[in-house]
Amino acid sequence: MAHTPFGYQIVGGKVFVNEQEAERLKTLFKAYLSGKSMQNAGKKANINRTHSGITRLLTDERYLGNEIFPALISKEVFECAQEERHKRAKKLGRLNRKKKEERFQPSYEFLINEIEKEYDNPIKQAEYVYSLIQSEVT
Repeated sequence: MAHTPFGYQIVGGKVFVNEQEAERLKTLFKAYLSGKSMQNAGKKANINRTHSGITRLLTDERYLGNEIFPALISKEVFECAQEERHKRAKKLGRLNRKKKEERFQPSYEFLINEIEKEYDNPIKQAEYVYSLIQSEVT
């Protein structure tokens, strides 16, 4: 395994719950659901992570349990945390943000002769095409 998630440990090739970290994780969820910011919930749980690190902890579905990892958080608590994250994001206007599409507009245009030859070698083809450029138009 490349990375052992917070709250777990690997002993003898098997995944076990790290009880201290699991309690801190439960405190994180409780603090976040009580209204604390991600950063303050992390402080209360004594988890020193960035905002994005706390987000990853709050959204990691492995904490619900699966064939590899034992459950640390109930499905109800996990879903409440996701709803709270969505509610806060909506309130802050962070949903449905669309990035402004940037369209590349070259500052120059070129006049070029008709391409008559085709080379198998892409470098030779590029050299040939560049040699056909007649002039630059601004």
